[in-house]
Amino acid sequence: MKFSAQIKPLQEALSKVIAVIPSKSTLAQLESVHTELKGNQLKLTGTDLEITVSVALEVSGKTDGSANVPARIFHEIVRALPEGEITFSLDPATRRVQLQTSQGNYTLTADDSATIPQAATEFKPDGSIKVAAETIKRMIGKTLFAVSTDELRPSMMGVLFQFSPEGTRAVSTDGHRLVRILNSSLKADNEVDVIIPSKALGLVLKSFADSEELSLSFSNTQVEFKNASTWILSRLIDERYPNYEAVIPRENDKQLMISKDAMLRSVKRVSIFANTTTRQLKFQLAKDSMSILAENFDAGNEARELIPCDYGQDDLTIGFNGRFIEDALSHLDTDDITLKFSTPTRAAIVEPAQLPNEDLLMLVMPVRLNS
Repeated sequence: MKFSAQIKPLQEALSKVIAVIPSKSTLAQLESVHTELKGNQLKLTGTDLEITVSVALEVSGKTDGSANVPARIFHEIVRALPEGEITFSLDPATRRVQLQTSQGNYTLTADDSATIPQAATEFKPDGSIKVAAETIKRMIGKTLFAVSTDELRPSMMGVLFQFSPEGTRAVSTDGHRLVRILNSSLKADNEVDVIIPSKALGLVLKSFADSEELSLSFSNTQVEFKNASTWILSRLIDERYPNYEAVIPRENDKQLMISKDAMLRSVKRVSIFANTTTRQLKFQLAKDSMSILAENFDAGNEARELIPCDYGQDDLTIGFNGRFIEDALSHLDTDDITLKFSTPTRAAIVEPAQLPNEDLLMLVMPVRLNS
């Protein structure tokens, strides 16, 4: 196996593949990049058996072949090289790989196996849709931050995607906050619900440019994101997603409109003085203004800021985890936002000014205030 390639595109391809490869595994194959050359096309593949990433790029091929190359050292040396050309050659007898550049020569040993575990590549789709990468990446970006990391609740460790002829809905929750986004322009022929693991969605964000079009395919157990050069295959989370609609309050009649940037900056400043464990902030709503307070009794610190807003309801005092509020505000991209409240013990709804083809709702659960 032998080929020559430009270093920069090889760097970019390896950076996509290395993200899925486990740092330690009982299977040597999983710590390797599977390299396969056919003609002038090089395909690089990595897997952790749950998710598989494959990237193809054009090279100057000399001898076809395949090898499992140690991922970490291969990625690190290619990443450290300046732009230019690299020649890759494998001696099939010794399994030694020679990397030659204008800077020097580097030798590493390929794994004896030259295959990918079959379980990582088998896929028989039941359906497929075309989608702009920008559209699906936006839906992922708005929901991924609220995914649970609690392994005791596996259904919440991914984003629920509900495809239908009316549009596509994405939902995430960790039990403390919830995000629901509906894009009415992204339609499927049939209704399909899938829970996609957060790791796979993070790879989608990094691996595809906004300008690209993707093919999104799914079966009962797997989902695939694919374009001309990059392929991501992931197992789905085989669990029932919680009935999220049941926790979205319908009677939050206290409505406040405020500048998102003004509130976000204030929350960040006041949070500096909050208890580092609880991160508790107190929000006091009064006519035309909202106060944000933080108190850390152990350290003797406190802070208060007053922000103008449009609020004409009864006064209300409610507590939130400051990080959850900051996360929600950071993922809104309109100048003005609406917050809807009911009582100090019921969830608040945060919504942006509406955008065409999109309906976005964020929910944050309150915390009990210190007496």
